[in-house]
Amino acid sequence: MWNSELEELNRRKKIAHNLGGEKNIAKQHAHGKMTVRERIDILCDENTFIERGILAGAPTYGDRDPHNLEGLVPCPFVMGLGRIDGRRIAVHGDDFTIKGASVGRMYKSKGAYFVKMARALKLPMVRLVEGAGGSIKEILEIGFTELPSSGDECTQDRVEVMSEVPVASAGFGSVAGLGALYMVQSHFSVMVRNMCHVFVGGPPLVKSAFGEEFTKEELGGYKLHTRLTGVIDNDAVDEQDALDQIKRFLSYMPANVWEMPQRKFADHDDPERREEDLINIIPRDNRKPYDMRSILNRVLDRDSIFEIGKYQGRSQITALARLNGYPVGVLANDPKFLGGSFNYDVAEKFQRFIDMCDTFHLPIVNLSDQPGFTIGKQSELHGTIRKGVRASFAIIQATIPMAVVYVRKCFGVAGGAQKSGLRLSWRYAWPSAVWGNIPVEGGVYAAHRREIEQAEDPQEYLEKLQETYRAVASPFRTAEAFGIEDIIDPRDTRRLLCEWVEMAYDVEKNNLGSKKRGMRC
Repeated sequence: MWNSELEELNRRKKIAHNLGGEKNIAKQHAHGKMTVRERIDILCDENTFIERGILAGAPTYGDRDPHNLEGLVPCPFVMGLGRIDGRRIAVHGDDFTIKGASVGRMYKSKGAYFVKMARALKLPMVRLVEGAGGSIKEILEIGFTELPSSGDECTQDRVEVMSEVPVASAGFGSVAGLGALYMVQSHFSVMVRNMCHVFVGGPPLVKSAFGEEFTKEELGGYKLHTRLTGVIDNDAVDEQDALDQIKRFLSYMPANVWEMPQRKFADHDDPERREEDLINIIPRDNRKPYDMRSILNRVLDRDSIFEIGKYQGRSQITALARLNGYPVGVLANDPKFLGGSFNYDVAEKFQRFIDMCDTFHLPIVNLSDQPGFTIGKQSELHGTIRKGVRASFAIIQATIPMAVVYVRKCFGVAGGAQKSGLRLSWRYAWPSAVWGNIPVEGGVYAAHRREIEQAEDPQEYLEKLQETYRAVASPFRTAEAFGIEDIIDPRDTRRLLCEWVEMAYDVEKNNLGSKKRGMRC
């Protein structure tokens, strides 16, 4: 009989489940934080988590009896398999109650296995991150320093997995070093407001290096990273919200690139639904803004929109949503911010989102009102044209089906980046749409400046020229020349897109597998 071994096994498992001990667990709760196992229990369907490597840790054996385990410090990397809404996932979480979840050799070994496991089983990866990276104390324990490497098998797995399965990360505390890498090396990331802080090096390191003092919030808080830098996609009001956002993100994703996203009806929305106020939503004065999100809510399935990066690069909306139950990626310009123009802070957001949709076979719907690249001194200082052109390559290289609805403006190089010219894109225009190399308002004066200034009444002459050009710029003139396939009643947009998305899925299901280009992080 093996009763004594089974008793020892259960004892060791109990130690692992006790994390860093009652005192450290109480400290975690006192800071308003869940433990890693509590987070995993909330994330996964009830009783579906199957842990791997639970016995791993740093043991202490008795001097007289090498079989007598006197103590065991569990590895602060908890991992295994679970299910979300019945679909299997791979999940890892940091245990901050054990040495602040510091990264040691065991942590790295389990981390390497975790990614290899997700790749082999072709499962989505979820990372629940709360750790300040490596600790210098490790070099005293192992007796030497390790040379950092970006070319080992573990690193290769982390790169390749981005082009194979969805990766989502949530940050719950101070996140630096390897944890910060995990947050960035994700298709979707979310951080808890005023609780999570993400940085390359925390305040003590910055003070030591530069003599500058910053709070955690100043150096790596949510207002910095979800509003300005774009390092993290979304923020959450609390831990439950962060876990719910992870679940929602994954609901739009296939398990891997060898599958299509799942059609799903939370509450069936009639594909024939027509919203009457769509015909009045675009102002006749094209300098006036309007609510683009109101259009999205009327065209896409009700309550299906999940925005990613809402508060960064605000002139560009990126979201996941559904059309007649089918998951789609959504691009749209927000005229309330810089007229919806393509600013330097839009470029990376635009590129990453298209890459993600292309990688995971999500057809893209683009409601375009693009006046062009943002102009001005700040735009030039930040290299908007270089960043914008680089981002436009994502559209050109993507192979996913795309439908473009030209709602209002489409001008210049940034306008051209709204669709690929190398393959068939499904295009519609609203009667309010205008396009060209340059807007009439600015272009006419630039082209006719001398004669306008020499006219008896320069303003009257300018207005007359503008009216002449506006007549030629009518979308009906373009349709006559077959420069646009269809001009549609805005109220028919949903019906037409719901018909298109079925065709898009029929086409894309023949392109399963990893894309030639791969995912740019």
